Amino acid sequence: MLAGCGENTKTSDANKAGKYAVQLAHAKNQSASVSRLPTEQRSVTLVDRVVWNAQKQQGKMYRWGGESPKTGFDCSGLTQYAFGQGAGVGIPRTAAAQYNAAVKVPRQQATKGDLVFFNTSGRRVSHVGIYLGNEKFVHAPRTGKAITTDKLAGYWERKLIGFGRIPGACKPSYS
Repeated sequence: MLAGCGENTKTSDANKAGKYAVQLAHAKNQSASVSRLPTEQRSVTLVDRVVWNAQKQQGKMYRWGGESPKTGFDCSGLTQYAFGQGAGVGIPRTAAAQYNAAVKVPRQQATKGDLVFFNTSGRRVSHVGIYLGNEKFVHAPRTGKAITTDKLAGYWERKLIGFGRIPGACKPSYS
């Protein structure tokens, strides 16, 4: 099996009674009990958190060299931030260095949270995004564009190099 995520890496963080204690951000020292919504999947992995951290940046503008939600992101700054915040995993700063650090995964085995690499500038690896599954990925495209979700079709399919998995990001989340 490839290093990375598998179906047996998920775990439930719900308590036995099906309720969660929620601290309200806008109210000091107040909390509420919230019933769990009926769902087949009640677990969250670190990969889920990585994807969530990337997707919540959508709409923010691209910034060359950017690595912060306050100032904006470039492509590798976004992936580095999402893995750091979502999984507590440090990855290199550039797309090329992230490619070198990743365990390569065939396209047919790519799953949510894998990195997807592109050659957009004539260099071997010049762009990176986070794969969402179903031939979609989230990324910071270029100057003048906002962080968005795109399909692996047309331009992006022609520029595709491959997929890579970051070891350590596929553990269950316990919080």
